[in-house]
Amino acid sequence: MTIADRIADLSMIWKQASLVFPYFDQRAIDWDTAYKEYLPKVMNTMTEREFHLLLAEFMNLLGDGHTDYQFPRSLRDETGYLPFTLRLIQDSYCIDGTTPEYEAYLGQEILSLNGLPFSDFVEKLKPYSYHVKNYISRYRLHQVLPFFLQPHNNLVETPDGRFSFDLLPALPQNLVFKTLHLGKTYQSITTGKLEIRLYDDHILYIRLDDFMYEKAADEIRQALTTTPAITRVLIDLRENVGGMTMYGARVAELFISGEFHGCQKRTRSMTGIGLSSASQILQWSPEAIEKHIAAGYSTREEIRKSQQLATNTHYDHYIDTYGSPDHIALFDGPCVILTTRHTVSAAEDFLAMFRTNHRATILGTETCGTTGTPLMQTLSCGGAMRICSVGYRLLDGTEFTGCGIQPDIFCETSVADFRLEYDHVLQEGLCLM
Repeated sequence: MTIADRIADLSMIWKQASLVFPYFDQRAIDWDTAYKEYLPKVMNTMTEREFHLLLAEFMNLLGDGHTDYQFPRSLRDETGYLPFTLRLIQDSYCIDGTTPEYEAYLGQEILSLNGLPFSDFVEKLKPYSYHVKNYISRYRLHQVLPFFLQPHNNLVETPDGRFSFDLLPALPQNLVFKTLHLGKTYQSITTGKLEIRLYDDHILYIRLDDFMYEKAADEIRQALTTTPAITRVLIDLRENVGGMTMYGARVAELFISGEFHGCQKRTRSMTGIGLSSASQILQWSPEAIEKHIAAGYSTREEIRKSQQLATNTHYDHYIDTYGSPDHIALFDGPCVILTTRHTVSAAEDFLAMFRTNHRATILGTETCGTTGTPLMQTLSCGGAMRICSVGYRLLDGTEFTGCGIQPDIFCETSVADFRLEYDHVLQEGLCLM
């Protein structure tokens, strides 16, 4: 890439974020100054990898899980892929999936990598990755970590021993995963794709790993209508990676009557004529502004709005709405929802519907804390940007972006339970019922 190409891509990220990112008033960052600081860095990069990491670092300054830089597939292929996946359990990163040759290390905590404590690698990844304390979102962790490893002979230390690995030339398709079990009998309810179970002849368990399946609500409706003994429902969102909030709302409508809401939302609002008018008003001196207000030519609110428009921090506020006034839920009995840090995006929208309407007890850990329809655009370098365009809060004003929706009852899988594949959280959820 030429220096001009690099500048153009950095400038495109800066421009698009300036237009749509909804949290500038909540971030301790001067975006224009940051752009000026990164211009010489981008111009002076020596390698393609260094350039792409700089773009990732620049976008991560915005501190949002739906705002990031997606590395080109060619660069990822050239760098290589991990032969395992990692999961944060309590405060430790553990191996939860591996290619078959490393299966003996499933469930193991990574103590060190290439002679360094794994916590050091977590710190190395944070400048390029959305994170909350030591939690880095799973998909980002697996994307970025290979850039800081060797192609061959990486050494992992676990409590039960060491192993070495090479980065793979392609994403592995044969991963073996650590799965949690309860050792409790249940009846499988077959409706289609979803995993639905019946515990104790009256508790319906529904596992929803995403909201990308348009027939999810239909399958749950079928399970509810064909199993009349159901008196309790447990919804498992612990691995839900998000998708379409609309599909989640269709499921929520099975459990929440009437017209209902989940979140306050806001998005940037600016028109050419509005910005032009604002720019003219802001040419006035403070004395001239006071004279115009005193003469009735303008109001203090109009001046304030002009200042917001000029800095592109004026927002349209709205509340999401689902259901309808005459809608009757199919099931109105007790519900429990299970969550983890891996409950993401549309799953958090779904959870907000239940939290706002006091419709379920939430058991687990805080969620990922990221949602908001992203603007997506490919850059000339082959990478792509995602920029959050909608700001979210719970309906009562509670912030959850950047920190997650908090559970009513905190319950987390321990490292010991994970190694034993014991699903303590599910057991606690059933006990609540």
